[in-house]
Amino acid sequence: MGSSPGLILAVDCGSTTLKAALFAPTLERLGEGSVALRYAVQGGPEVEIGADDVWSAFRELAGSACAQAGSAVHAVTTVAFTSQAQTFALGSADGRRMITPFYSWMDRRAEAEAAELTATLGPDFHRHCSFAPPLPQLQLSKLLWVSRHVGGGEASTGRVITLPGFLAERLGVTNTTDRNLAAMGGAYSLLTGGWWQAALTACGVASERMPRLVDVGATVAATAAPYSELFRPEVAVTFAGNDQTAGAYGNACERGGMVVTLGTALVVYRHAGGCPGPYNPGGCWGPYPGGTYYELGTSDHGCQALDWARRQLLPGAGPAAFDAAARDVVEAQREAAAPFFQPSRIACGQPWSEPVTDTASAAYAVLEGISFALRRLLEVNLGAAAPLQEIAVIGGGGKSAVWLALLADVLGIPVSRGHGDALLGAAAMSAGLPPCTATAVGARLHRPDPARVRRLRERYRRWTALL
Repeated sequence: MGSSPGLILAVDCGSTTLKAALFAPTLERLGEGSVALRYAVQGGPEVEIGADDVWSAFRELAGSACAQAGSAVHAVTTVAFTSQAQTFALGSADGRRMITPFYSWMDRRAEAEAAELTATLGPDFHRHCSFAPPLPQLQLSKLLWVSRHVGGGEASTGRVITLPGFLAERLGVTNTTDRNLAAMGGAYSLLTGGWWQAALTACGVASERMPRLVDVGATVAATAAPYSELFRPEVAVTFAGNDQTAGAYGNACERGGMVVTLGTALVVYRHAGGCPGPYNPGGCWGPYPGGTYYELGTSDHGCQALDWARRQLLPGAGPAAFDAAARDVVEAQREAAAPFFQPSRIACGQPWSEPVTDTASAAYAVLEGISFALRRLLEVNLGAAAPLQEIAVIGGGGKSAVWLALLADVLGIPVSRGHGDALLGAAAMSAGLPPCTATAVGARLHRPDPARVRRLRERYRRWTALL
């Protein structure tokens, strides 16, 4: 990991928004901001982002975060990137132009290619890649799709560029990615520590087209002038891995416990120690800062399902109104009369087990159903690999006290809102400091209520049966 004597701009390249915070070298948060990420295509299986839109959003974001702190962007000495995984584009070999838009991790058009790669690369895929088996969302699957549908001309020789790699290159840093992000794409081998030749051959991609590799948390100096005079010419870039890893690092996950993200997706994350995986067939694994490893389980239906349900039940109302409705059910102990909610069924429009007649009960069922999905994720994907003692929750859902209390009862362990986030974790990697050196607001610890734990254990059994 690098060190930075000046201001650090930490940037989270999320799926919905780009977020940033300006940090002092001591990790004091000085200012922050967010900018919505504009999608050029977002319908059906196709999800694309324009490169110019990404760069424009980033410049606006850097300006707003620094302005809130009363600082100029030119005062930033290091930009630390953490990012959604998988998202990539092709750029020209000379580094001057983008050939394709960015293909989002949510893009699912590579179904046939994923099936083909599963057969080609065989059962050892999970020893090389964080995920198993090859999924349509994987960078590797979409690389094969691109070679067939966008191939020819420059696309056949274009460089593969990740979202943070693109922004770093615009700051003057050679096309680079870290091993944490690379391991999630399928073209990198966790077994050998470099680009996986068999996977690249299967996609018709030469290794020379792939980014330079660095360890997660590494800081790289710029070798060219930035594309914008907003930024100083000698700015450095820290590659802080995927947003889940940065968030876990920001909450000192390596000290024990587990970090849960209640964001667009539902993610559970644990520090796995110094022995490489894979650990469980359904778990994702990869490098963690400091030369160790992590494991996570994920579901697409976290706050995505919550946002959908809010629009159905309380259109136009904010999160507080939804929480209040669910709290009424909990305080009146009316959970037994509530329907069940299956987050994975929002696409068909019928996620509740019975027609909704009581808004409050239906709202409670949503929080309960996503909590049950988290418990199942722990049991099935991670196999309850380690006894849980405490969970820290980050992401938008972590702001809901009623939801955190419900999670404590569903899981039967203490739950608190995480004191750190992905931005703090990225800045800490950049500064070479442990995140606990930052001032943290004491979080309320929600302890499980034994009577509710028993009632929810029976509700979980019935919910699982409905799957």
